[in-house]
Amino acid sequence: MYRFLLRPRWIGFMVGVALLVTVFGLLGQWQLHRLDQRRANNAIITSNSGVTARPADDVLAPGREVGAKQEWQTVKARGTYDAKHQILVRYRPLEGEPGFNVLTPFRIAGSPGGEAVLVNRGWIPSLRSTGAPTPPAPAGGEVTMIGRVRQSEAGAGNPGLGNGQTRFIDVSAIAAILPYPVVGGYVELAGGVPEPADGGGQPHLLPPPELSEGPHLAYAFQWFLFAVIGVGGVGVLAYDEAHAGQLRDRLRSTRVEPSARAVAGRAGSTSRTAGSGGTGSRGTGTPRPTGTPRPAQPARETEAARDRKTPADAPAKDQGTPVD
Repeated sequence: MYRFLLRPRWIGFMVGVALLVTVFGLLGQWQLHRLDQRRANNAIITSNSGVTARPADDVLAPGREVGAKQEWQTVKARGTYDAKHQILVRYRPLEGEPGFNVLTPFRIAGSPGGEAVLVNRGWIPSLRSTGAPTPPAPAGGEVTMIGRVRQSEAGAGNPGLGNGQTRFIDVSAIAAILPYPVVGGYVELAGGVPEPADGGGQPHLLPPPELSEGPHLAYAFQWFLFAVIGVGGVGVLAYDEAHAGQLRDRLRSTRVEPSARAVAGRAGSTSRTAGSGGTGSRGTGTPRPTGTPRPAQPARETEAARDRKTPADAPAKDQGTPVD
């Protein structure tokens, strides 16, 4: 019934579907892997965000990179902002609006080597006329900074620090142009004393990280569903093809049977015609040549003709012997 599956057309079709199903399965597994990463990151955020702010010196140090398990810890430090070396970070939209992040070095008070930590003070909108606004000045004097620890961003190519802008917050690249040592990682400003202004010409503080699993589970289900549809579709098409072949065979047999009966009927009629009308004389079985007229049949004497006959025409009847 399913021998047609061995035809080249069906083999090629099934190989193509198998490749698609494999790709769909791999994409589904990739989305599940992304979901696991998201959940692990959410667990780190939840764990580190609930801890009381620690001194920045305990978490950050020059030459020491921030690990994934240290990210999102809350730290605090007292010191002064260096407004002279502020940097704008390009392509940082907020709630769909294009803009920049303002990155300002913060000199930690009392540090033995005069270290600084880069502080992302928040978001400012782009100017439609010039595109690059002037970063607002930070609070002057010694202040207390409170923020969330972030990992350094890795970017390909020149960070473009010549015009006071950069594409990525690459701490090592930025530290190379500053006149003092910079600790690994940077801080995303969340508060301080005095409280940093939010808006009114000052950068808008960045919102805390969102604790959501994203659409990864739905995407994984979607890819796996595509794989199931692919396998099921091949089965349905094969089933339809097999039963369609059986139906064609039945229809062909029903058409052949009446045709055979009709042919047999025509053959019988021909044989009967040949046995009767095709003979020269009835019962002899001798065929009559073509064009030979039939022999004349004697005319039947009608009753009127018999009445017109004369006594002379009648046959003599025995009158018996005359009596002398």
